[in-house]
Amino acid sequence: MALVSFKVLFLQYVFFCLGFYCATLWAGQPGEIRGLWVVRTSLTSPESIDRLINEAADTGFNTLIVQVRGRGDAFYQSRLEPRSNLLSTQSAGFDPLAYLLEKAKPRDLRVHAWVNVLFVHEAAARKIRPNHVLARHSQWAMVPSSLASTFYSAKPTFPRSLERIAEVIRKNSGVEGFYLDPAEPGVREHLVAVCSDLLSRYAVDGLHLDYLRYPDPSFGYGRAALDSFRQEIDEKLKPAERQRMARAFTRNRLYYTQRYPRQWAEFRRRQVTDLAAALYRAAHGQRAGTMVTAAVKADSEIAYSQKFQDWKLWMEEGLLDGLCPMAYTRSNDAFKSQVAIARGLSFGRPVWVGIGAWQMSIQSTLEKIAITRNLGADGFLLFSYENLGNRTASRSAPPLPRLKAFLADSSNQSDQDEGEKESALKD
Repeated sequence: MALVSFKVLFLQYVFFCLGFYCATLWAGQPGEIRGLWVVRTSLTSPESIDRLINEAADTGFNTLIVQVRGRGDAFYQSRLEPRSNLLSTQSAGFDPLAYLLEKAKPRDLRVHAWVNVLFVHEAAARKIRPNHVLARHSQWAMVPSSLASTFYSAKPTFPRSLERIAEVIRKNSGVEGFYLDPAEPGVREHLVAVCSDLLSRYAVDGLHLDYLRYPDPSFGYGRAALDSFRQEIDEKLKPAERQRMARAFTRNRLYYTQRYPRQWAEFRRRQVTDLAAALYRAAHGQRAGTMVTAAVKADSEIAYSQKFQDWKLWMEEGLLDGLCPMAYTRSNDAFKSQVAIARGLSFGRPVWVGIGAWQMSIQSTLEKIAITRNLGADGFLLFSYENLGNRTASRSAPPLPRLKAFLADSSNQSDQDEGEKESALKD
């Protein structure tokens, strides 16, 4: 009889814990990341940063992902890259990141430094400054396939070569601007140095990597990439075949990539993965405890085949400490699917779900926050702070007050559930 009673009590306890767990998922887990992506335009003055800090903390957010490297420039004191033009009206002594960190700590806000990795400038070559990475190393720019032969034979020059690339970019609506090519030997070294420099002097909570990908399959045909890929293929060929391929290559610089498309795609995926690994090692080597996360395309198939971003492998091999899938869809069903897949491929590491709040109603945003909790995600990130604080054509009022009420209710419910759990355990 005592044994039966014990089993009954044990099952009651198990069902209570399961019920509490489900309620906690809905109400917001303890330690849940409630984050905002903050675009660099909000870091241009002490006043704008003060407003950001106050609004984020008062609304109930606990994490800021702040864009400190937007276009190959710096919103901090960098030893390697130019200070952003957006700070031209401020004194040279104004350090946006240092100021933000000073203000964020008293409000219990975590700060992650958001770095646009490979995307470094809009398609406006004439506006590239002489001290920008593309001006100093024009050969590092990703080359479109249509210019592969031209740029293979002639060393890129600034700004003429970049102007020709810009013409191609402007005709391709899916390409944001100039990207650095991770197959260029100097690119990885430069980016590791940039992130190491940043982390050596700023006590941020994390390094957040964005644009760690190719813009689309038609880019990445620079001489260094073509030569490296050719060398890999040649090592597997017999001498006669290698000679035949070499002759064809002199007539068509894309010959190897066209003959071996599957291997070419894998080559490019490996360039991005190797860069991710190098940045991860550098971050942890420079500042122990730094959390390295990446914003990735939420559709894993598109990420893998079109952007050469194998984030499943990154999670499996521990090249990230957390995943931030950009689940930018208005559809709740599509959103659920993307979140579930990201959770399933996270290998036990945190998943902070990116919500495209800029393109939907506040009600839809709140629904998606609830979905992330139901599916057991570790937190959410809204893109972006700049959109949430303002009225728009589709909104009669700023969304932040609605968010504040929603998050406050979540916290109160979570606290109440925690109290009920402790009381039940004592009983």
